[in-house]
Formats: sequence, C-alpha cells, structure tokens
Amino acid sequence: MPKLSLIMAMEAEAQGLVDALTLKPFVPRPFYERLPLKFYRGIYRDRPMASLELTITVPGKDPRYQVDSIGTEPAAVAAFATVAEFHPDILVSAGTAGSFAKHGASIGKVYLSESAFYFHDHRIPLPGWDKFGKGAYPSLDVRLLARELSLSLGNISSGNALDFTDQDLAAIAAHGAILKEMEAAAVAWVGYITGTPVFAIKSVTDLIDTHPDSPSEFEKNFAIAVTSLTDKTLAIIDALACDWQYLLGQTLPQDINSSAVNKHLP
Repeated sequence: MPKLSLIMAMEAEAQGLVDALTLKPFVPRPFYERLPLKFYRGIYRDRPMASLELTITVPGKDPRYQVDSIGTEPAAVAAFATVAEFHPDILVSAGTAGSFAKHGASIGKVYLSESAFYFHDHRIPLPGWDKFGKGAYPSLDVRLLARELSLSLGNISSGNALDFTDQDLAAIAAHGAILKEMEAAAVAWVGYITGTPVFAIKSVTDLIDTHPDSPSEFEKNFAIAVTSLTDKTLAIIDALACDWQYLLGQTLPQDINSSAVNKHLP
C-alpha cells in the first residue's frame, strides 16, 4: 500500500483533513514524544483496490510562546521525524502561501509545485554557500496529477518572514517562483537528503502585488484558503488512491543521485 505523508505547519490548516479522513492521533517512539509534534495516521480506502496509508504531521505549539510552530526549522524537524517514523513513499508540504495577481493567482486558488523549491532569504555571499542558500531542491513531477484535477503548477520559494523585503521579491523573481511561503523548501531539503520524493499543495491567502500588507490579508483570507486547500487535497488523495502508478509511478526517482533528481540544482 503506498504511503503518503503530509507536513502541515498549522493545526487549523490540518484539522479539516484530519476530520474528513478520520485520522487518529499516533503515539510515536519515546524520542519523538519529547517534541511538540503531532502525528495523525489512517488508511484511505474509498473503493476496492483504491487505498493509501496516510499520515499528517504538524509541528505543534511552541512550548514557550504557545503559537503554531511555523517556519523552516519546525517544518524540517517534522519532515525528518515523519521520514524516520513512517518511511513514506512521498512527502507533501501542504498549506497556504502568498502569490501574485500578475501571475494569475487569486485567493483560495490551489497550486501544485512545479519543478523546484527555493529559499529567498538565505543570503550567503560566499562561494558554494551562495548556491546552498538558494536550495533549488527538486519537486516530484506532478504534471499528470495537476492535469487530471485542473490545478495550476508553480515554483515555490520559502523564507522565515510573513512580510517581505525588496531583496526577497528579487530573489523570488530570479527563482521563477510564483508562490511565497515558509516551509516547503525545508521539507524538500529533508526529502532530498533522505531520498524521499516531495511535492507541495499550496492555497493562496494573499496577493503580494495588489495587497502588500501580507499579515492582515493572511488573517482575512485564511479560512477561505484552508477550505479550498482541504477540498483539493482530498481530491488529490482520492486520485492517487485510485491510480497512483499512472499519476506518479513513472516519475518517482529510483536514485536520489540520479540526473533526474539533480537537474534543478544550481
């Protein structure tokens, strides 16, 4: 049975999926019990011969500040713990993102990752580290899945700020990214170093070029974006359960060092 693991930054992003899929809390090995991570697990079986083993991992509440642990560091910890605990066939970074009206985005529009994941705020102007700072970790080829569900594709750039600087915007544009968020590239890094294919599902909360006040737009549009994210993610899970081999089987890399995996590295 294929194993699909979702990494989601906020409990409010994940709860609709946990409820709809009737996933149950999972108690991990004692080492991971020390972390604020929340694990959910279950089997999606919609019809005979159509099933997936599903997990959702949420970084949980920061024990000091009692807010969702958003950003690259919690996402990387959650992704690594998920790989170690469940050995998924595919990791998915699922959540919300900012985008640009000039690229055709709208509030609640859902995208799948296109070719690569980048960082836009890892500015390391030293030979070698400059490329490391950009990331450019590969996305699984999900073009067939996107076509099947009439979803758009877009490159994703991650950083640890909800707002942005001119340097951030320049880096996002240089990467050819149309989605800006805070976790996907960190999940992709974990996928790359562990040999686990990664793709992302992102729903738009704010339009950077028409409403630059990202924090207020995020709060205003969050519920709309999460509803859309939940609906489309359920459709994606159903499609993969029915025809995993057709939609993804031919694109899964067999070797993390293969040219197919490395072609997007700088």
